[in-house]
Amino acid sequence: MRTPAGTANISSRTHAGKMRTFHLRKGAEASAPLDEDEVAGLLASGELKPGDPCRLVGEDGWRTVGDFFPAGSGLKVRKTKAPPSAAEQQSAANRIDDATRRRLLFYGLADAVTLDRFTQAQAEAAIVRRERQLRREWIAHRAAQAFAFVAALALGAWLGSTVNPLSLRLERSAALLQKQDGDAKANYAVLRSVLRDRAYLLERERQERGFSPRPAGK
Repeated sequence: MRTPAGTANISSRTHAGKMRTFHLRKGAEASAPLDEDEVAGLLASGELKPGDPCRLVGEDGWRTVGDFFPAGSGLKVRKTKAPPSAAEQQSAANRIDDATRRRLLFYGLADAVTLDRFTQAQAEAAIVRRERQLRREWIAHRAAQAFAFVAALALGAWLGSTVNPLSLRLERSAALLQKQDGDAKANYAVLRSVLRDRAYLLERERQERGFSPRPAGK
């Protein structure tokens, strides 16, 4: 028997402040107790109609779902998100986080085309290998620098403390240059002396011919 709408409002006020539970009727049998959210979810999904039989747990008379959940009542129905499909789960499993994506691009391990071909595990393994390689190269570079510096110091100390063919050759070249410079100065002095003597003889011969003496040069 259908209860008047006023009775439904009274029943709703009576149960206000606590979660109500309901029985739904499918054929001749009543369903197991369902709370408000479950009934509202069935109503929102279309599995339940406003005219379907419904009653509060503990009541004997049947009403309709619309008596308890009138249209526009403002009841907020909590809708659960549908579980992801197998393809969505696979895509989420293969999704690389943003930090890993940036490191792949920074190390040149991937580009915009090949970036999504990595799984998270593959990307992390590739980054670890690249960082180990870079560290080995850095250690080798620093070791080569240190070795070259020490070798240069040792060579300089050895060259400074021992007589070697290079230093002897330099000394001989310097001595030869000094000798050649001295020879050039001596030859120049002899040439000047010869020129002075010749000029004197020419002037005396000129005066003997009756020419007046030339003024002395400055």
